[in-house]
Amino acid sequence: MAVVDFVGDGQHEAEELRKLAAREFTAVEEEQMRAAIRGAGYRGSLNLSREEARALGMSIGCDFYLLGVVRVPRRIVSAEEFYYEGIAGLFTVETRSGRLLLFDFARTKAADEKAARVALDVQIRQSWKKSSAAITAAVSRSRAESEVFNQTPAEPVEILPEETQTTNIAQPVFYQRVKPRYTEEAESLSITAVVELEAVFREDGQVGDVEIVRWAGFGLDESATATVRGLRFKPAERDGRKVSLRALVRYNFRRPPTAAEIREEAERLKRSLRDVPRQQKPND
Repeated sequence: MAVVDFVGDGQHEAEELRKLAAREFTAVEEEQMRAAIRGAGYRGSLNLSREEARALGMSIGCDFYLLGVVRVPRRIVSAEEFYYEGIAGLFTVETRSGRLLLFDFARTKAADEKAARVALDVQIRQSWKKSSAAITAAVSRSRAESEVFNQTPAEPVEILPEETQTTNIAQPVFYQRVKPRYTEEAESLSITAVVELEAVFREDGQVGDVEIVRWAGFGLDESATATVRGLRFKPAERDGRKVSLRALVRYNFRRPPTAAEIREEAERLKRSLRDVPRQQKPND
């Protein structure tokens, strides 16, 4: 396995996790890992599709790897009051499937930066235990899957093509558009991300299997999944007959503006309008 250098201020935390990982798993040599990452053109994204995640893991030459972000920002409460917040997001990824096995979020608060980082280090070590357990479970699951020969046939499902105009499939009609919740974890780092899911919209008007094909962490995957599962729709039809259909659903997440930011933007707009020269009337 490998621990990829973290985004942000997490070089120390990444090194500590490499030491912990090396006690339980065979670790990829660091320089080899960094050379492979440069060759793959990876630029530190934490919002990967499963295909991108598989490609990155294969380039590194590992079965599992960790990505992460660590920040210790100074939060201002008032002109005289502030604190430091330690924030870490840890991604445990399986190369074979490109799946995000586990996202774990750690958050601390302290009067000074050093204390916030020390408390964060403790939580990250606890997070490693969860990552280790997730990796072990994935290995066991992979072995069990390879031993299964007789599986129940899946229900017939149509695949929604990119260009539906050339087909005789009438797409599902959704009764309302629901926006997934932007999570507190994502807000802590102003995360902007895209979550993509493949969902089966069944002929009986229910949502079937939902599979994440581009993950983001920070609770956004769960938020998107819950939203898809709550969709209500008129089923797709083929030649006038209801059919189950698998389609891609995409949600874009961006931190909504705060009330203070909305007021500031309104004031900026007012100032800009005042600065616009008034058009003179033409002479009669």
